[in-house]
Amino acid sequence: MQGSEETTGQSPDELRAQQERDLAVSYALATMEFALAHEAFHVGTTMREVGIGFDPLTFVALRILEAGADESVDPTELLSTLSDSGTLERSVELATELLEDEAA
Repeated sequence: MQGSEETTGQSPDELRAQQERDLAVSYALATMEFALAHEAFHVGTTMREVGIGFDPLTFVALRILEAGADESVDPTELLSTLSDSGTLERSVELATELLEDEAA
């Protein structure tokens, strides 16, 4: 039976540290997804009340671009990475579900 160092080239401590970093990133992304979705829901509800159309995808993308500009991050790479990981889609799906539930 092989140990983690033999299969990954990392010591158990290095592997554990990498797993902790991965978990922290996953948690941060999930937190961001829910925060964006809830913000989109509240903005969308307000816009609906005054008769203005609302697109959750555009709103979420603009908020991500805004945050990226504050951090001097390449906007194309940022949106592409978050789109590829499914983060963008999950935020939009949740916002859309919240808006549909509220409208029902």
